[in-house]
Amino acid sequence: MDTKKMMATFAILMMTLGIAGFAYAHWTKIVTVDGTIKTGTLHVIPSFHVEYTEAEDKTVADIGYEVHEAANDIDVWFKNVYPCLRVDGYIDLENTGTIPVNLVDCKITATDGVYAVWNSDKGYWEIWQNVPQGDPLLIATGNYAFNFPDEYPQIDPGHTAYIDFWIHFEEGLPKDSSYWFHIDLTFWNWNESPK
Repeated sequence: MDTKKMMATFAILMMTLGIAGFAYAHWTKIVTVDGTIKTGTLHVIPSFHVEYTEAEDKTVADIGYEVHEAANDIDVWFKNVYPCLRVDGYIDLENTGTIPVNLVDCKITATDGVYAVWNSDKGYWEIWQNVPQGDPLLIATGNYAFNFPDEYPQIDPGHTAYIDFWIHFEEGLPKDSSYWFHIDLTFWNWNESPK
């Protein structure tokens, strides 16, 4: 191939690449999209309700509680309780948020040395207290049940679920004893809950 043809081919190739580059630059554009995403809110308000009847209309027992709404936990205390006192109550869980939630955990801790054992034959919990230099004492029996308006464990926005409970203090209850329980509730977004 002679030099003139090679130069002509080279010139045509350069012109073609130049036009292609111009066309690409001409048709390229950056588009920026601004938007706002608003997520839902996860908010559950727990509250505690207790009922008990004193023997012979005497006010002796002091049963109280404190709800920590921000932490979804409840402290409950029993003072001056006595054998055969029965306490009934419930915890209500109101979903005031905008998304369904699931109750994924309910942990209960108690006074040091107090622990619960499930009695499968009788269908309730036995609450025992360790005693220095002796066998543990059965101080109470009790149970709880979940009462959910929707499919457990989901609580839809605007709905309320309940945890019903009862506790009966037994004959082995030591004198001058006080007890406390800490209830810690954990809620998750309904679609993120463990299956």
